[in-house]
Amino acid sequence: MESLIPLFGILVPFATAFGIVYIIYTTRHRERMNMIDKGMDPQLVKPTPDPLRSMRNGLVLLGIGLGLVAGWLFHQHAMNPTIDTPLPYLAGPAIFAGIALIIFYRGFGGKQQA
Repeated sequence: MESLIPLFGILVPFATAFGIVYIIYTTRHRERMNMIDKGMDPQLVKPTPDPLRSMRNGLVLLGIGLGLVAGWLFHQHAMNPTIDTPLPYLAGPAIFAGIALIIFYRGFGGKQQA
């Protein structure tokens, strides 16, 4: 029974990834077939990329990185370093990612692309 654990540990992630890719492609195929049935050209209807998505994602990743550094600094200088607690490493990225999202919303959130 214990020999099945590594097998499932390897098999389940690959099966999950295959399942996700399979669902994405079959859904896309069904959408295109429905569009063809309705007389639409599937090549004309393409999703338009959101140019601000990269800015938002970049700010969030920057906030997470700064939060990890701030959590480490807080743990080393404000707390007893011998106490092993993950709290600063969890709270720092959450706080800084939230700040990054607020900055994004204040700077770019209300603007619409023409």
